[in-house]
Amino acid sequence: MSREFGKHVRGGPPATKKFDMVKPARCLQWQFAVFVWPFAKLRNLTHLTKINKIGTKGLKPPYILLCNHNAMYDFYVMFPATMPARGIIPSAVDNYIWRDHILRQFGTVPKRKYTPDISILRTCRQAIKNKKFFGIYVEARYALCGLTEIIPESVAQMVKHMNVPVVTLTCRGHHINDPFWGNHHSRFVLHTEADMTLAFTPEQLKKASVEEIDSKIKELLYNDDFRWQSEKRIKIKYKKRAEGLHRVLYQCPHCKTEYKMDSKGDKIFCKSCNKSWTLNYYGELEADDGETEFKFPTDWYKWEREMVRQEIRENKYYLECDVDVNDLPNSRGFVHMGHGKLIHDMTGLHLKGIREYDNVPFEMNLDAAGQYAVHIEYNYRYGNRRDCIDMSTLDDTWYVFPETSECSVTKISIATEEMYKEIWERRNSQSEVLK
Repeated sequence: MSREFGKHVRGGPPATKKFDMVKPARCLQWQFAVFVWPFAKLRNLTHLTKINKIGTKGLKPPYILLCNHNAMYDFYVMFPATMPARGIIPSAVDNYIWRDHILRQFGTVPKRKYTPDISILRTCRQAIKNKKFFGIYVEARYALCGLTEIIPESVAQMVKHMNVPVVTLTCRGHHINDPFWGNHHSRFVLHTEADMTLAFTPEQLKKASVEEIDSKIKELLYNDDFRWQSEKRIKIKYKKRAEGLHRVLYQCPHCKTEYKMDSKGDKIFCKSCNKSWTLNYYGELEADDGETEFKFPTDWYKWEREMVRQEIRENKYYLECDVDVNDLPNSRGFVHMGHGKLIHDMTGLHLKGIREYDNVPFEMNLDAAGQYAVHIEYNYRYGNRRDCIDMSTLDDTWYVFPETSECSVTKISIATEEMYKEIWERRNSQSEVLK
């Protein structure tokens, strides 16, 4: 497997210097804001984006902004929605490759995904103290299929104690315009929408329980882009609109075979039973022959989750595959570590390998009970357009590329989430019995 990722790869041993995760954050600087705001508003005009503000009249920082996440375009909506307020936003470490300094000027702070990083709490308090807003993309990744992903209860726990207004920003239409699984080609969707809603005042936060806060946040941020497209009758004529959809819809609902799905043009099909479906102009699936099992890709995705949940409840889930591993210690770029073996079972994610430059073993283990989600990438731009899994600790992020077609990073993502839920449901159930 090639180790060349272009200019973003370094050979040799990893640098000892890591990303500075505790450097004090700065909000969006004025000299950049005067360019960012007009540019973002212009982008909104190209998509005829309508921003509906609900209960936010007269709202000024400090406040916490909770956003859903479908595509890069989300940021172009956030800036006009919040201007003239300026804020601080956590951002994934791979965005900082060769641009650490400039991104910090835009009000971002680096974050390793799905790690218990208390520096984020410190940054949030800093933003509030300085009368800025603190923005969080609560799913911590792009939605895989245009459906809102896992939002941890820790978000509700955090905002409960900050004593500032909580605002949600829910964008619709961005996934179908530039789907995460797609070929990085904009569909030029017109009439996208966003709802900016005052979810809680400080007084309401004091009275509400964490469970009530969590429930309302999830309700306000819920989005199903394909269903929204169908209801709004938004037409996408792009001829390759289904290409890449098999990355997220990896299991055939007709023959139940995994890892044999493929896609081309406006079709997704199974290479095992040869059944195919067309993704029509309005984001609806139509079987080319026989029954249409699911009208929307999001319903198919939900069904896959149910299948994985069943495997986990029956203790049958297990994955093992050879992988290619790259480390991202800092903004200078990737270090190719070597090849190894990834095992994903009911205890968590386990990776072992041998570093190619000094024959020293490397290992990372992520406990299932402490890992509520794992980040994945489709067609990753820094990985020779391969799918990968990000495994992170507070000090490192390893980009793990499966070297077999008999594996789906989507299934690994779903299984990580369902395993976490199942473990804690069992533990809570046992605690109730002991009481």
